[in-house]
Amino acid sequence: MKNIFKIFPVLLLALAFSCNESDSRFSGEDPTSGWVEFTSSGTTISIITDVLEIPVQVNVPVYENGLNINYTLEPVQGDFSSIVTTDSSVYVDPSDIYRNAAVTLNFSGVADLSEIVIFDVVLTSVSNGVNVGVDDSSITRFRISTPCPLDVDAMEGSYDVAEVFTSGINQGLSLATVFGESYQVDVTLDPTDVTQTRFILTNSPGFDQWFVNGDTATLDTCNGTVTFTSPLLLGAFANMAVEVTSYSESPAMIQADGTLGNFGPYQFILTKI
Repeated sequence: MKNIFKIFPVLLLALAFSCNESDSRFSGEDPTSGWVEFTSSGTTISIITDVLEIPVQVNVPVYENGLNINYTLEPVQGDFSSIVTTDSSVYVDPSDIYRNAAVTLNFSGVADLSEIVIFDVVLTSVSNGVNVGVDDSSITRFRISTPCPLDVDAMEGSYDVAEVFTSGINQGLSLATVFGESYQVDVTLDPTDVTQTRFILTNSPGFDQWFVNGDTATLDTCNGTVTFTSPLLLGAFANMAVEVTSYSESPAMIQADGTLGNFGPYQFILTKI
């Protein structure tokens, strides 16, 4: 049993070394040499991101005294200083055989941004003569983007409904005209949606049914498009196959084009009152 415990560390060292040797970029004979790099090149955080850990790959077989991996943040677009705090280095303990290393970023106030903020986390140096990257394929820069902003207050409210068949045999007709009805809908933020992009659609009191109460519209804030509840039953009459959507904040407007049941191409535009 004692021999097993004596051999175990040696096996770990041999395994660690062979793993690094399996990388075609690792050719050094010195087990204390090597490099570090990120495992991926970037991400877009959400408005509820509090902490982001960016894994760092440590390609160094032996580091008896541990490693200090230094990094910095560089602006690309906007001011990141108001939303992120971090240290300037990561320490890799020599007892950690799994080489757990990660740059930790702490975020706050992302939901309050009125513009997209982009910045890079850049590996700058490593202690004990270890390199940052080894060749052009090494990932030494990690790009962080914030989500596209949305003015929730601008989108919430009551909306007039303009709807019409846009072509075909029913071109120019609207459900409101055919059925002698009138439509208005209320748009409110879904309180359960942490991304603050999904809105609940309900028919305004005193108006006829347009949406099924509780249907939702989710806004893609970077592309300016909308995803509705499916199937989308309109006017308690037929389901609409939504094909093209858009929205704007000023003026607040939501538009969808597609086909209503078997009755032809159809469009509705919600305009905030």
